[in-house]
Amino acid sequence: MGLMRFIKEKNINIIFSIALLLVINIYLISINSFNGRTSDLIYLDFIIITIYLIWIYIAYFNWKKKYYDLYKSILNENDISLEDVKENSLEEEIIFKLIDNKDKKYDFKTKEYEEKLRDMEEYISKWVHEIKLPITALNIISEDIEDYDAASSIKNETEKINFLVNSVIYGSRATVASEDIFIKEENLGDIVKKSIRNNSFFLIKNKVEIVTSNLNYNIHSDGKWIIYVIDQLINNAIKYSKENGKIEFYAEDNREYIKLCIKDNGIGIEKEDIERIFNKGFTGSNGRNKVYKSTGMGLYFTKKVLNKLEHEISVESIKGEYTLFNIYFYKISDYLKVTKM
Repeated sequence: MGLMRFIKEKNINIIFSIALLLVINIYLISINSFNGRTSDLIYLDFIIITIYLIWIYIAYFNWKKKYYDLYKSILNENDISLEDVKENSLEEEIIFKLIDNKDKKYDFKTKEYEEKLRDMEEYISKWVHEIKLPITALNIISEDIEDYDAASSIKNETEKINFLVNSVIYGSRATVASEDIFIKEENLGDIVKKSIRNNSFFLIKNKVEIVTSNLNYNIHSDGKWIIYVIDQLINNAIKYSKENGKIEFYAEDNREYIKLCIKDNGIGIEKEDIERIFNKGFTGSNGRNKVYKSTGMGLYFTKKVLNKLEHEISVESIKGEYTLFNIYFYKISDYLKVTKM
């Protein structure tokens, strides 16, 4: 707020002061206080107006000193503490109490919302554990079925259900994942192997070749969440694979981070879709194709989880040739810098 805006805010005060000065002038002229010497009256008015303008400027300066930083914080959408608001006037005290009351209501609603999320996550977690029992039973039963095609079909569907169930549990936890994150040193090669093992049935069924190289690096992250992320990327690679599909896993050592590269030779992503593939519910031209069914949630949760872990992800693709996902794991000193931001 500049000086002119401040003056406009004080317009009632200024109008009243001008009116009062006119009344005083009329009164002094009516009683002939200056014996007809108009110049003396003008001089008096000049002194009064000068003093008033000085008072306006001092008031503006004090206001600016008191509130300008607060005003800038509001414009820049920075966090503001109620301690920054001083209660020097009745109006300020009322505003302070209104804000304080709103903050308390907001905190209460936030805690209530978080409690509901935790309850939902707990319910889903219990539901997942319950539903895994019949899935396991179906897998065991399918092994005793003599008809190979029927057994394979049942195994295929139960593996799909198992993947979807795991996606549900991790997707629900991703909303409150900060309580379920344990950062420690993990071996990147071991994490990739576990994820490949998780998806071995679909990799074999779809005849997708796996190539791994240069993965013997230690990273700082939560292994179970990184496995979930890689599971999602492998599932996508299988879903959009071509004949003689191949997925490559390799890592590159940078001064600041270890980069995990996951590259497939599938159908690729349209150039205009690349910037939006991590958006919630975005399926793109591939997902809208009836051949490939997509909810648009897998990559959304992948990005969400990596954000919570303070890792970055990027994607490169050429339609019809390949898709490459890069996950960046900061080394310990840089990871601590990032997590403090």
